[in-house]
Amino acid sequence: MKQLRILSLIILVTGVLSCSTNQSPKRQLIGKWTMVKVYDGENDVTNKHNPKKNRWIKFNKNGSFESGGDPHGYNDGNWELDSEKLILFLDSNAEDDDSEWKISFEDNKTIWTGIGTPRQERFKLIHKRIE
Repeated sequence: MKQLRILSLIILVTGVLSCSTNQSPKRQLIGKWTMVKVYDGENDVTNKHNPKKNRWIKFNKNGSFESGGDPHGYNDGNWELDSEKLILFLDSNAEDDDSEWKISFEDNKTIWTGIGTPRQERFKLIHKRIE
């Protein structure tokens, strides 16, 4: 009887967790996000890369994105997400500004880790969804 209760509890918890994450990663990403933290390795470099705390990015359903804030200003382009590997590619309309990120979701935040070169791999960005 005890084993049956434990099995029932495991099934219940698994069902609740699967319902809370039933959105596809692409759907989860669509919307507007504000940058809250920037790390270069273990160092918090947010004040350098987001000095006015106004950087944001918006992912549109049609595969386009827009971003803005200091010190870089407005940017736009297209985005693609490999939903299985959770790799985000930003194809920027700005010269030499394309980037690729391994992403994860945690509550109303998304965590991006740079990929491609040793320099990019040092960086981690944390964005919070703007409601």
